[in-house]
Amino acid sequence: MAEKKRRFCPEEFKRQAVERARTSGLSVADVAMELGIHDTQLRRWMRQFSVEGV
Repeated sequence: MAEKKRRFCPEEFKRQAVERARTSGLSVADVAMELGIHDTQLRRWMRQFSVEGV
C-alpha cells in the first residue's frame, strides 16, 4: 500500500484561509473545498490562530 504524503502549507496560506473562512460569508466546508483542503484541517487552523490572538 502506498504511503500518503503530507502536504506542506505555508503559514501565510493558513492565515489567509482562516481569514477567508471568517469574512467571506461562506461555510468552512465551502472555503476548504475551494482551497483543496479538508474542512477539519481548516477548523484546526482556525482554533490554532484564535488561541494565538489573530
